[in-house]
Amino acid sequence: MISLASRISGSKAAKGVAVGALAAAAIGLTAPVSSASNEASWFKGCRGYWYSTSGHGYCSNATNYPNYGYLTSYDCNVEIDTQNYDRLYKGYVGKYDTHECTFEINKTPVGS
Repeated sequence: MISLASRISGSKAAKGVAVGALAAAAIGLTAPVSSASNEASWFKGCRGYWYSTSGHGYCSNATNYPNYGYLTSYDCNVEIDTQNYDRLYKGYVGKYDTHECTFEINKTPVGS
């Protein structure tokens, strides 16, 4: 025969497990999801990259002759978009120009 004490302790343990599982599921559902993307094609050696809220330009070999100028646009969600113009030297490799959106960034195209 099962005692009253073992019934109470068994049901408390089951409730604790259920509450713990529900809490873990709630945290997993509300945690922000990070993402990373980039423009599908390169524009004269450079292209845009963006994450959840920030973006930047990156060049593997800047070749925008003759001025080597690049216009990087930041398409922010629910706020004013931003554009920055940067002059890079011929053959530049690396990250340039960064912008942070408050809520979310949709894309970061690079052009001239």
